[in-house]
Amino acid sequence: MKSLIKKIAQSDKGIYLRNSIGFRPVKIMIDKSIRFQSISDAFLWRTDNGFKTTFNFADILGLFYKVEDSHVELNFYSKNNDFIKKIIINQLNYSNKLLIDKDFLDGIEDYGVFYIFHRYDSYSGDDLIIANRCYVGFSLKDSLSSFVHGNQFVRYQSLDGKYDGSDMVKSSFFNNRYRIQNSFLDFTKSELFFVNPTSKKIDFSIGNIRYRLGKNCSIIIDIGSKENITISSRCMFLRPVIFNYKDDFFDVYHA
Repeated sequence: MKSLIKKIAQSDKGIYLRNSIGFRPVKIMIDKSIRFQSISDAFLWRTDNGFKTTFNFADILGLFYKVEDSHVELNFYSKNNDFIKKIIINQLNYSNKLLIDKDFLDGIEDYGVFYIFHRYDSYSGDDLIIANRCYVGFSLKDSLSSFVHGNQFVRYQSLDGKYDGSDMVKSSFFNNRYRIQNSFLDFTKSELFFVNPTSKKIDFSIGNIRYRLGKNCSIIIDIGSKENITISSRCMFLRPVIFNYKDDFFDVYHA
């Protein structure tokens, strides 16, 4: 009986009910039925308004598990979740860097997200779940880059690439309120970057303004200069990446 109750409590409907009534809520749940998997955040890329993006990432399988012939796959999407391109990097160093500018994206000057998955077809050791949280740097008009690490889990794939999934971030029936622990009064302007981490449409609000995001879509919202920012959504983990601007200075970090 206990095992049955546990199975129901950890099912999608069980977690939704727990989140709705506040009983041991679950914000993020990893699918452990895939024994060997690579989890990716939805990393922001920007080539709009003079931005360039730099992605620094490690060869996790080589560095920590002594796997010598692994590779990585990176998939790039627009802010509307339209697929743009895929690249595969076979020759990995322990530390790697990728420049994402408008030339890399065939002239696109906009923003969106990308995902990184580690690949190794013949891994047969103990259960292995890896997540490359990495660092993404943003340079504005060739300034020094400001870096932020991964913000929220969104997609996962098996190491051999045969299985994939999403919806690790869970929802509830009622809205959750998230207040950013910062004041934006001293900045010229600030922007919030959101990505929908689920496979369904989500609604959220900032103050009295409502927004809607489709599956895995993203948005950058200019919030000007405000003292308090409160986000309301049924999504349990809708944490934004923040850009602050003041004169010629800018900074990026997650809330």
